[in-house]
Amino acid sequence: MKPTIYNVAEKAGELLASELQPGDEVALPFLTKDLTHPVLGKRIKGAIFSLENAGIKVVTEQVNVSNGSSSTKEAMTAILQKHPDIKGVYATADIYAIDALEVIKEQGLKVPVVGADGVIKMIELIEDGTLPETVAQNPYDMGYISIETVLKVIKGEDVKRTIDTGVDIISKDNAKLKLDFLRELLN
Repeated sequence: MKPTIYNVAEKAGELLASELQPGDEVALPFLTKDLTHPVLGKRIKGAIFSLENAGIKVVTEQVNVSNGSSSTKEAMTAILQKHPDIKGVYATADIYAIDALEVIKEQGLKVPVVGADGVIKMIELIEDGTLPETVAQNPYDMGYISIETVLKVIKGEDVKRTIDTGVDIISKDNAKLKLDFLRELLN
């Protein structure tokens, strides 16, 4: 079984590919250290796997600067300069996706951007129609299932080493429900 981290990236790649045609180019901006990061590295590999299987060409730009908004924007700007005909963007995290979207808007482009977290700001962009869809792991379920698993271990029961907690696809159809759920958790 593949870990959920990889699965969420595969689903993100499939989702983005469903918006495109074989041969289209997709941008994947990332920091050099992302490839070795235990989460982001899997998110890069999973998305590339799905995109390439759909015949989508992945163009990347690595930036050797500290983590944060400016580095994602630098990478996205460099990609757009080298590959002005990109048709979509996959970012390993929603914060990077939102930064990439800002650069895309500044360039006057409109291309789908998919992240992989389901943060409130990203879901609001889906709800208002700015973005079509995104994917997310469900931290509430992850926590709940973790506690259930710990209780089983305490009781001496066997448990799986890896537990898939699922992947949510968030679209215009379910964005409001997801936002309401997240906001209720925060209260």
